[in-house]
Amino acid sequence: MPPSRILFIDAYDSFSNNITTLLKDNLSVTVESIHIDDPRFVFNDDAFQNFLNKFDAVVAGPGPGHPANREDVGLIAKLWDLPEGKVLPVLGICLGFQSLTLAHGGYVERLREPRHGLVTPLTRGAGSLFGPGKGEQRVTQYHSLHVRLSDMPIALDSDMLNLWDPRGELFPTAWDLSDSRNGPILMAIRHRSKPFCGVQYHPESICSTGGSELVCNWWREVCQWSLQNPRKSEDCRFDSGRASFDDFVEPDQKQTTVDTNTTRSVSWQSIPTPEDMDVASLVDLLRINRDSQPVVLESGVRDGKPLNPETGRFSVIGIPNKTSLQCQWSVATNHLKISADSVTTESRQATFEEVLVTLEGLIKQHKACDGPVEVPFWGGLVGFFSYEAGLTSINVAPCRADAGRPDVWFIMIERSIVIDHVKNLAYIQSLRDGDEAWVTQISELIQNISPPVLQASSRTAPTQASQSQLTDGPKAEDYIDKVKACQAHLRAGSSYELCLTDQTLIGSTADPWNIYKSLRHVNPAPFGAYLHFGGAMDNGIDVVSSSPERFLSWSRDGQCQFRPIKGTVKKTPGVTRAHAEKLLNTEKERAENLMIVDLIRHDLSGVAG
Repeated sequence: MPPSRILFIDAYDSFSNNITTLLKDNLSVTVESIHIDDPRFVFNDDAFQNFLNKFDAVVAGPGPGHPANREDVGLIAKLWDLPEGKVLPVLGICLGFQSLTLAHGGYVERLREPRHGLVTPLTRGAGSLFGPGKGEQRVTQYHSLHVRLSDMPIALDSDMLNLWDPRGELFPTAWDLSDSRNGPILMAIRHRSKPFCGVQYHPESICSTGGSELVCNWWREVCQWSLQNPRKSEDCRFDSGRASFDDFVEPDQKQTTVDTNTTRSVSWQSIPTPEDMDVASLVDLLRINRDSQPVVLESGVRDGKPLNPETGRFSVIGIPNKTSLQCQWSVATNHLKISADSVTTESRQATFEEVLVTLEGLIKQHKACDGPVEVPFWGGLVGFFSYEAGLTSINVAPCRADAGRPDVWFIMIERSIVIDHVKNLAYIQSLRDGDEAWVTQISELIQNISPPVLQASSRTAPTQASQSQLTDGPKAEDYIDKVKACQAHLRAGSSYELCLTDQTLIGSTADPWNIYKSLRHVNPAPFGAYLHFGGAMDNGIDVVSSSPERFLSWSRDGQCQFRPIKGTVKKTPGVTRAHAEKLLNTEKERAENLMIVDLIRHDLSGVAG
């Protein structure tokens, strides 16, 4: 007997993968996902109904927007008026819950205060999906809108007994009674005759309790309803709506992903680092004595020790030259170019998704082995994605497209030096065949660095870095208006969290390497970077950065880590740990960090789930 199937209708929510993971982890089912605006079904009800015959139940997911707006709910709205014989069980979550209520006589309005990332106790009623009401259940809310079952607002001091009265075809099964600002908030409902139910909160959140019990109880009811209401099974002509990388790539373009069994052996030596040598001093020497411009991924140090040994143990110096393979792509032209030794080996139009496939192929082609086990980098691609590069994946046009500037630029690093700041070791590495002489040469260069040379390098003060002029940036009044617009979108339910991004242009004649040296001096951080690609005559780009945050890392044994920093608490002298924990335990700080954790879980589930 084939496994049961659940359809998840994704309303472009930030936590959708967490919901599908919750279902797959707790139920013996397969879960298929489509978006609310799937072009196969938006204007074809017969096709949608035929497609639904493949499934035993539907989960109508959360998402931004208002349930009265057809564009925001899309296919979810079609679930509530399916013809007799086509009806199937539906669990609505957040937006799906609101759509269910609105379709059956309820009302949707804004909360007095939005509830994004707040964890509150759940008051459960009889006959709900939550099982026996033993112990406190706490749930996470991400919403600016809420539903009412009558046209009369609920007073803050209303009779609690009346909250459980049925209204039309719906009756409430759970409330949040803890909010003195908004009053009682409906948290769950059930249809009186159809297999429809929903919850306002997010059962998949890391801080929601009872999520597994909820989906298991719901699935038990689905199975019981299905036995009592057998539906005629029909073959469906439609395949899964879930896309893979291969769906974006033409057959003749897939050849970029070459033999995955290819490996390159690492030639390497490790030597003690001179006592007074730092990364910038070594890079200065390499810039003087070699025909290349090193790229640097640096872990900041203070008084010779890493700022954070857990995240800042290693620094990487990549040493490319004119023969190094490079991959470039521009969002303005959709032009992909791969070159080496000033010779273009591939030049074509490509989407952003196809660029990712190309990079994946290059990574597999240059997979390394036999390097020092402790060192996280043996060689490979180093580069950047611009902010604008990802906009195409969400159908947003860049505000300023510079056709001459690559938005994706990676270079293949075959020679590298990795500094271990904890063990004070330098690892000299090469992926090139027969490159042992270069490894030995660089090892001797480092071992023979004299204190006068190091001191001379450290005295090259980057004074030019301060000779700059602001040429363009956000005006105060415009920026304030943008903040107010963000707040309006949050209150309208268009988003859980918005990061206002703007651009500032600063003109400077300073050497970018000197700018980086100034930055690392005034703001040493676990994640610093200096990347130099190209030159002045070929739209060269220098990237200078210093950050305490790690977006993503993964180890050879498959461990992934995100280390974002969120919150707005100011760090001041004299703050004790107890005081800091008290500050960070406020409602606002907990909510912001909870949102980040749930977003990270969604991202990881999308890759590995």
